[in-house]
Amino acid sequence: MKISLIAILLLLLAGMVQAADVRTDIDAVNQKLGAAYAKGDAVAIAQLYTSQATMFPPGSDIVRGRDGVEKFWAAVIRSGMKLTGLTTVSVEQYGDAAREIGRFTAEVPDQQKQMAKIEGKYVIVWKQMDGKWMLDSDIWNMN
Repeated sequence: MKISLIAILLLLLAGMVQAADVRTDIDAVNQKLGAAYAKGDAVAIAQLYTSQATMFPPGSDIVRGRDGVEKFWAAVIRSGMKLTGLTTVSVEQYGDAAREIGRFTAEVPDQQKQMAKIEGKYVIVWKQMDGKWMLDSDIWNMN
């Protein structure tokens, strides 16, 4: 009985460590995304997505593939939007996939070129490919 209880506890602990590692890995990729965005580097942002990625931006059609992702983010960068924060609320792993739920803040220029703060939330499905976590499905909307 003690051995069974110890085995169950070890499996639970291993699952918590794995989830923490996934969260750490995803946080690191989010940091890279933020840094690339700040530099205006849509190519680097697109490289964080899988080659078959799908994005669902608010008020727009579906964006498919890494080329589409790059073009989309290049247009957003040119628009003058400043990404000011990404906050992960939760990460759950499902084998080689994970789901991240989070919040974002940004500043966007209005018609008078004054910056206005926006807030929203997002869900990202991540895929682990060649040992790296990559964005695969990306959907967000405004609060």
